[in-house]
Amino acid sequence: MASKRQNSAKAQTSQPLRKESTGIDRLYKRTGVKKVSFYYQYADGRSETLATAQIGQRQEIADAERKAKRLALDINEGKIIAGSIADVIDRFKTDVAPTHYLDQSKDGLAVRESGYANLVKFFGKMAPMALKTVHGYQFLDARAKAGAPAKANKELALFSTICHFAVRWGVIEANPFVGIMQNKTDSVVRNTSRDQIIKFYYWSRKQPSLTVRTMGCAAMFTYLTGFRPSEVRPFHITGITKEGVLVVNAKRKLGQKEITKLREWSPSLRRVIARAKQNHGAARMYLFANSTGSPYSRSGWGSVWTDALHEWIASFDVEAKKAWDLKRVLELQYRAEYSKGQKRTSIKVDDFSITGHLQYFSLQNVRPAAITTKLRNRDADAYDFAAHANPSTTHKHYDHRTAKKAKATE
Repeated sequence: MASKRQNSAKAQTSQPLRKESTGIDRLYKRTGVKKVSFYYQYADGRSETLATAQIGQRQEIADAERKAKRLALDINEGKIIAGSIADVIDRFKTDVAPTHYLDQSKDGLAVRESGYANLVKFFGKMAPMALKTVHGYQFLDARAKAGAPAKANKELALFSTICHFAVRWGVIEANPFVGIMQNKTDSVVRNTSRDQIIKFYYWSRKQPSLTVRTMGCAAMFTYLTGFRPSEVRPFHITGITKEGVLVVNAKRKLGQKEITKLREWSPSLRRVIARAKQNHGAARMYLFANSTGSPYSRSGWGSVWTDALHEWIASFDVEAKKAWDLKRVLELQYRAEYSKGQKRTSIKVDDFSITGHLQYFSLQNVRPAAITTKLRNRDADAYDFAAHANPSTTHKHYDHRTAKKAKATE
């Protein structure tokens, strides 16, 4: 018995495995008390830690091992070995993307992850050196046939960025997708008028729902400031200054100079902000906060916005009202079944889409309407209002004037 207790005590107090082979020449795994380290041992006896991870974090350890193996292969023989395009994409996703892209939000990561998945599905098994321009066109055609021509353009642009790094790593000799012709897409331009925005705003003020009133104030705030939805949704009250309302330009590339946008006070802007503050029963750090005081997520905002617009359109459109009433009934059934733990019914209203209604608009449509108004009024600060680095962007994507008025030459 004493011998067993001694062996048990020895097993409990023994140090973890200190050195373990990884299958890559000169790369070893060391397991400590708090972390796992992957280190490279040079021929002259020097050691270099290539990656580390916390004990117990399986995904973190797996990512660290992949990174260490790639770096070890770089050191061995001075070259990179990539067995497939999938390996190249995985290296970019793990080593480059976290610092290359400014947007590291949940939504931004999800969009890029979807792009990686589609690229791997099409190119994954190919050898990097076999990659040619024609394969890019084949990808664009295949994705267009699948009903995603516009998304295919963005995914191939992502792949082109990956290929630039692949050239730097020595995996391929040149980027085959430079200058490639993208899919032609029919961009749907929804011309939202000032009248629509104001009608929705005034209607929302009379509604009992705090959420609906918040959406109305957000619509009018966006029209008055011309801010992007990504700047409006998380607008912090510290942006309310003596000079006006202030935000940092949300659309910029990593490393690009930070630009602030100030909208000077007007009577309308003061009123909208005052009403937005009144929508909350308690003090909030965000002007358009949800019921918990936090900013809405992108999907959460989209859901409550669509409901608010549907309810507004239902106030004057018979078909929209029928669909709205049915939706409310289905929602009540859903909640009742959910509270009882029963199988829940779908709350989708068949054969009706409020987003296809002529009076429907999203927060993304309000900014172009605001910029168009500034251009139509020939305001001297129209380009500062739009805050585009290139004025041609303002005219190409945000100028929705259907008639151009000018004075005679003499």
